[in-house]
Amino acid sequence: MRKVLRIGGIAVLTFIAMIVAMGFYFLYSPFPVAPKLSHSAHREMIDVGGRQRSFLAYVPADLPPASPLVIVLHGSLMDGALMRHWTGFEFDRLADERKFAVLYPDGYKHNWNDCRKKATYPAKLENIDDVGFLQAMIARLKSEAGIDPKRVYLFGYSNGGSMAIRMALEHPDEVAAITAVSVSLPVPDDSSCPTGKPAPPVMVIDGTDDPINPFHGGTVSLFGFASRGQSQPAMQSVQTFAAGDGVTSSPVTVRLEPTRQGDPTWVERTTWLQQGIVVAELDAVHGGGHVVPQPAFRFPRLLGRTTSAIDAPRAAVDFYGVK
Repeated sequence: MRKVLRIGGIAVLTFIAMIVAMGFYFLYSPFPVAPKLSHSAHREMIDVGGRQRSFLAYVPADLPPASPLVIVLHGSLMDGALMRHWTGFEFDRLADERKFAVLYPDGYKHNWNDCRKKATYPAKLENIDDVGFLQAMIARLKSEAGIDPKRVYLFGYSNGGSMAIRMALEHPDEVAAITAVSVSLPVPDDSSCPTGKPAPPVMVIDGTDDPINPFHGGTVSLFGFASRGQSQPAMQSVQTFAAGDGVTSSPVTVRLEPTRQGDPTWVERTTWLQQGIVVAELDAVHGGGHVVPQPAFRFPRLLGRTTSAIDAPRAAVDFYGVK
């Protein structure tokens, strides 16, 4: 009997060790080393309708007057500090290189009140004024750092990408361009935002193997739990933005190859132009997951592959025209 119990105990411990090892393999991601920057990031608080909201700010030393501002919006279950790490501090490096300010705001209870009517997280259920939060941060940076309010850009990942889309659709005169990563437009019945109207230039980066936001449309969920409603296909989403801006010409498509040896992914970049200017762009990451592609940080394997064919922060800043 003791032998049976001992064997059973070993089997249970082995099973637990395997589960722990698998969890470590699929979830672990080492944080990138913080780079040497011209200045340090600092946390600020701001009152929005009687509610205290927080954000990290990185303003390069000797930032010239009337410089651009890039606001980086995190995904569900994250905060601004984690988003800064998960983008490999690359926005900070680019800010030093190209002279712009960067903000990493914290969503309400780790989420944003975006366009998706059927989302069930607190920011949506409590109708948190995230638009007001973004507007208040822009006003603060205009006052404190002298940024140009006509050159404000949003970069959002997942739920943060949906929040960037909301600003582009509801307040197109307050943002100069946006990048939305790992997200698509909700279907009309699931959306609280207007569509079919002019919007600022929009860049969408989506992985064809995204396990959360299906590239070809369907139910958005956290691996089958906590449904966010139905999404449109990525291509249809970007076509909607292009049509709203009055584009009638056919898009242009190019292929971007990976730079890392053994990387099976590649990017199909489709752009829509209006009078020679790109007003909409879809970077379809073939084989890519629910990640922000960049070279400094490997996303958890559970979220899928991170391609080396595109560096999303740098590509976004290029898209904004910040030189």
